[in-house]
Amino acid sequence: MKDAYRTEPREQVTLSLQLTGGSEGVTRDISASGLYFVTDSEQQVGSLIDFEIELDTPGGPMKFKAQGQIVRIEPQGGRTGAGVKLLASRLVPVE
Repeated sequence: MKDAYRTEPREQVTLSLQLTGGSEGVTRDISASGLYFVTDSEQQVGSLIDFEIELDTPGGPMKFKAQGQIVRIEPQGGRTGAGVKLLASRLVPVE
């Protein structure tokens, strides 16, 4: 069953995610408009987060830097699952 609020197809991808402030997470899936990740840090619906994901590309390592808004929270056995709507993003070379 497709969720009515999703506008982009989701790809199941597991990537390490660094939240501003030092927390870490792991993505479960990503689309052009958002992503879902699991973290040990507490998150709240409506809050804005900044994060980055390091990617290996044919041109060398890149960082996907983004800001998003948390739109959904799910308890994940002592961890927190968070659905994020992307607000802004850019790809930059790793220095």
